[in-house]
Amino acid sequence: MYHHKHLRLLGLATLSAVSALAQFKVAGKDVQVHGFFQQGFAVSSGNNFLTMKTTNGSFSMTDGGFNVATRLTPKLRVGAQVFSRNIGDIANGKVALDWAFADYKFNDYFGIRAGRVKTVLGLFNDTQDMEFIHTFALLPQSMYPTDLRASTISHDGGDIYGDISLKKAGRISYVAYMGMVPYDPRGGYSIGTRDSNTPIDRFTSWAKGGDVRWATPLSGLTVGYSVLGGGGHGDARLTALFGQPMPGRGLPYRFENLVTLSHQFYGDYQRGAFRTFAEYRMSDSKTALLGIPIPTFVTTTEAWYVAGTYRLHPKLEVGSYYNSFIYNRNQPFSPTNGIRGPVVSARFDLNRLWNVKVEQHFMDGYSSPLAFRSFYPSTNPTGFEKRTNAFIIRTGVTF
Repeated sequence: MYHHKHLRLLGLATLSAVSALAQFKVAGKDVQVHGFFQQGFAVSSGNNFLTMKTTNGSFSMTDGGFNVATRLTPKLRVGAQVFSRNIGDIANGKVALDWAFADYKFNDYFGIRAGRVKTVLGLFNDTQDMEFIHTFALLPQSMYPTDLRASTISHDGGDIYGDISLKKAGRISYVAYMGMVPYDPRGGYSIGTRDSNTPIDRFTSWAKGGDVRWATPLSGLTVGYSVLGGGGHGDARLTALFGQPMPGRGLPYRFENLVTLSHQFYGDYQRGAFRTFAEYRMSDSKTALLGIPIPTFVTTTEAWYVAGTYRLHPKLEVGSYYNSFIYNRNQPFSPTNGIRGPVVSARFDLNRLWNVKVEQHFMDGYSSPLAFRSFYPSTNPTGFEKRTNAFIIRTGVTF
């Protein structure tokens, strides 16, 4: 199994390498092909991180993608990307359709996209796969958790979008969307429900939302707001109760995510070699478990970070961020109610296609057993430590 996973990833990396020179014409249309590949190493004290066995050091941190796009008419563009990764127990090297869409732009003010479309939420949700534009090896995990990426990066549906010039007052960009959210059976939600003895066999969810961002008259300053609402339902099983296994495959029940609503605010300022940015998100969801004696419950999470980067040299950029995730924002922070801490990073651009990122995470807490992110019982079977320090080195090649 290990060899099969890495052979798939190696195949994707080879395909990406071939794409470096692949720009050609089909029926008179220019077709562009691009790819990327990353390999990382992580070692930690305290807890195993992101389902990897990082307390012993782990190279199980591989991902890559391959995309193709063309413009069929001056206003119609189509494209698609396949993506694969193997991060500990996450994804297991499966090659999946990351996004695929048709985009028709009527004018600057109005366009439509349809298909499997990237979800615009905050500054970076729709650019998580573009590691070459980011300073950090891992984006702030409070806002962009690596283990939940496949369930957040896209939706199957449609968008409307546009840009409106305000002349001297700057420029407004907007997106509104609706669609179904792909369920990732090898991602953090699946691993988390399995570890909590409530594995989900099938889950269907939908999302609708939008984003408005203002490029202000102050050069380099952008501010914005995103909203995301949704809901879903699925079939699940209770496989253990009070530490005792249930007979057979467990007691079946229905998982109902009755409503979820997230509000996200952000700002980004760039001046010369310096950049600073920050985001804040609060989310509320209401969940019912039908068929087992657990009452409907409400989750109220809060996430934020503040970051800064500075390019010291054409080949060296440094950065840092402090981020915080709280499962129940109505309660004070504790190791069982969130994860927080600073991160320091350095990015070395060896050439325009190849970079190396070195990063240190200092994490306080391991979140709630009901919030699936970063730390999982299956890879920490003896329990959790209150603090985790994780060192990550990650190299990426982009074509």
